[in-house]
Amino acid sequence: MIFSNKFLKPFLFATSLVFKSFVLLRLLAYRKGWLKTKLVNTPVISVGNLTVGGTGKTPVVDLLIKELQRLKKQPAVLSRGYKRKDTSSQQRLRFCEEKRIDPAFFGDEPYLLAQRNPEVPVYVGSSRIITAGLAEKQDHPDILLLDDAYQHLAIHRDLNLLLIDAEQGLGNRHLLPFGVLREPVNQWKRADAIILTKTNLAASDSISQILKHELQVNCPVFNFKYEIQGITRLDGKTHLNLNEIINKRVLLTSGIAQPKGFERLLEQQDVEIIGKIEFPDHHDYSTEDVRKILEQQQKLKPDYLLTTEKDAVKLRSFPELAEQIWVLEMEMIPDNLWNDFLAEFLRHKFETQKNEK
Repeated sequence: MIFSNKFLKPFLFATSLVFKSFVLLRLLAYRKGWLKTKLVNTPVISVGNLTVGGTGKTPVVDLLIKELQRLKKQPAVLSRGYKRKDTSSQQRLRFCEEKRIDPAFFGDEPYLLAQRNPEVPVYVGSSRIITAGLAEKQDHPDILLLDDAYQHLAIHRDLNLLLIDAEQGLGNRHLLPFGVLREPVNQWKRADAIILTKTNLAASDSISQILKHELQVNCPVFNFKYEIQGITRLDGKTHLNLNEIINKRVLLTSGIAQPKGFERLLEQQDVEIIGKIEFPDHHDYSTEDVRKILEQQQKLKPDYLLTTEKDAVKLRSFPELAEQIWVLEMEMIPDNLWNDFLAEFLRHKFETQKNEK
């Protein structure tokens, strides 16, 4: 332990400097044109972050899908399908056409987006350029939505959205593995707009001040709340109103990047959390994990055993959990200025496209 305390931090810091040098070299290669950015035929909106995990990219993409449909635009989603089993191929899922695909081969987050938006095609693949071409050829979308693509510079984007978690902020401002940053904080400059997510779970004033005064951000900044939409049993057959869990004793199980936010959401509803079973982000659940969950349920006897939508995608493959676990369904709530911003972007983009033709 003494060895680790004495040497681990300097080692991590030195490693982060090496990582930073590679990141800066890559950014320079794109600026100089040594690495090329491809322009595709369809307008592109990218959603991503500077930090690792847990900023709420999936619910923001879900919100964008619904807003685009409301504005009579048909989107297609492009994702890398992080942690999926077969990363060598490109796959397409449109849930209204095919519901039986194994989430493990598609990725839990893109599968969840397809499930929540059954008419929208979702593509997974390591190259957004390849999946963009497939989407344009097969589905002819009005908009391509890139999920978790702030660092994916190989494809041009017309609207680059940077998400920052109001709870986590920018960490200690250092890159991995000494900090939580994927690239230096000054790379916010590539963003057309910044979205502060989960502003109802943490005071966002401090991060707002950092953006305005220290980083001198001059692009629009929006505040998005993260709220409970409903509660559904894992088998989908029974639903609860939010007020039905007030003052109830609950056991939580999750495998997500930021479980603290999951807890705070429930604490705001005056729920008594009597236990937590936490797994790593994107966890691949096993029968042993399920046994552990059910043993804790038997031991603590909670009123409800709750999990997240992302975890539910994988937990549904275990029939013994179908009537035992309840799923917290979430949604992002944007501030009043956001809808005008998005509508103006679409109006300008499609008017320009029309004039060019």
